[in-house]
Amino acid sequence: MKVSPFMFAEKIKEPFLLIHGEDDPNSGTFPMQSKRMFQALKGNGATAKLVILPFEGHGYYAKESNLHVLSEMMDWFDKYVKK
Repeated sequence: MKVSPFMFAEKIKEPFLLIHGEDDPNSGTFPMQSKRMFQALKGNGATAKLVILPFEGHGYYAKESNLHVLSEMMDWFDKYVKK
């Protein structure tokens, strides 16, 4: 519990972008964890976005997924980081 990000969601004030593969089989990073973190952030008033990549696992292999990730990251950077 001491290291769970869910316990600190209310302290996160910076915009938060989560990107996750829908079929991630890694027991430490199941997609539900990103969904719960997103809900915790939004529930505490944070600016957050969750992007779920269909048919992707722990790594992203499809060209379309990689282009989608790059697009999301660039849009996020332009909107929240580049000032």
